[in-house]
Amino acid sequence: MDRPEHRDREHCDQRFGKASDDIVKRKEAEEALRGAKEELDRHSRDLERQVGERTREIGSILRYTPAVVYIKDREGRDTFVNSRYEQLFGVRTEEIRGKTDHDIFPEEFAGRFQANDRKVLKDRSPCRIEERVPQEDGPHVYLSTKFPLDNEEGAVAAGCGISIDITEIKKARDQMKRLSDSIIASQEKERAAVSRELHDELGQVLTALRLDSAWLRERFRESDAGVSLRTREMCDLIDKAIDDVRGMATRLRPGVLDDLGLVDAIDWYIDDFEKRTKVSDRVATAAYRIAQEALTNVARHSKASHVDVSRRAEGEILTLSVEDDGRGFDLRELPESAGLEVAGMRERAERIGGVLEIMSRPGEGTRVRLKVPVAGAEEVLH
Repeated sequence: MDRPEHRDREHCDQRFGKASDDIVKRKEAEEALRGAKEELDRHSRDLERQVGERTREIGSILRYTPAVVYIKDREGRDTFVNSRYEQLFGVRTEEIRGKTDHDIFPEEFAGRFQANDRKVLKDRSPCRIEERVPQEDGPHVYLSTKFPLDNEEGAVAAGCGISIDITEIKKARDQMKRLSDSIIASQEKERAAVSRELHDELGQVLTALRLDSAWLRERFRESDAGVSLRTREMCDLIDKAIDDVRGMATRLRPGVLDDLGLVDAIDWYIDDFEKRTKVSDRVATAAYRIAQEALTNVARHSKASHVDVSRRAEGEILTLSVEDDGRGFDLRELPESAGLEVAGMRERAERIGGVLEIMSRPGEGTRVRLKVPVAGAEEVLH
């Protein structure tokens, strides 16, 4: 039989054990909380370190890059410019913040800058464009990449621009272009001179030989049939040589190009092309009209300084290209009249089983390329 004091002692032992368990659990919870806090502190310090490193890296990039970097709000007010911007235009971020391009640049430049910025914000898409920027030694040409910056809600909050000075590159390219033009002009001059010599000198000599051979053939027609036959063969060979010389002279520099101009020269070339090849009149005419339309558009709209008309063969495909270095255009924004012209060119190409490719971008020229299947295309061009 249990005594009361024995039951009290068991009850105290139970209470003491429960309290001990509570203390152990509390200590374990405190240790876990302390460990979590230390882990959180370490993670926070690591994040701060990473943010600091990235900030220093980005700061160094913005400080030492030769590019001009700037950020503007939706109203076109400057919020940030990098050190390169400050060096070029003699201002600091603190001084320029809140100002617009009209406060810094002449009106003729500021208006174009703001128009480009507004287009980026409106379209919500990046763009690359060449911009003229006034500097102490005169206007420089910059290749600017502009793009929108979104806020946390995904709305456009600002616009950023990164501009690289390409003035020297443009000058070098212009020099190379002038050199290329000079080389081409010299080549054409030399080709014209060789063409004249072939036609005037060698052509006249061959003609004289042809007349002499014909005289000999008549002279020996009755007295010596063998000699007469031989001279007749000579006449045939000389006739072929005369045709070859005239063909070479014409391909070097057709006289019709100098005498009557480009359109008549192309007409002549198409006729000669048909005679020398198996290309049908239908294919030749379509190719000519497409080339004519492309050249007409160059003259009317492109403001180009150079146009290259070329042709080549790849297997059974004959390719005709008209390429210019003009102002180009956006195919998606063609006016109705120009759209009809392009549609007409594509229709001509489709009628002869060909494909018309038109490649153009604003400021980067235009290339019109016709590809049409022609049997023996490689032989056609030789």
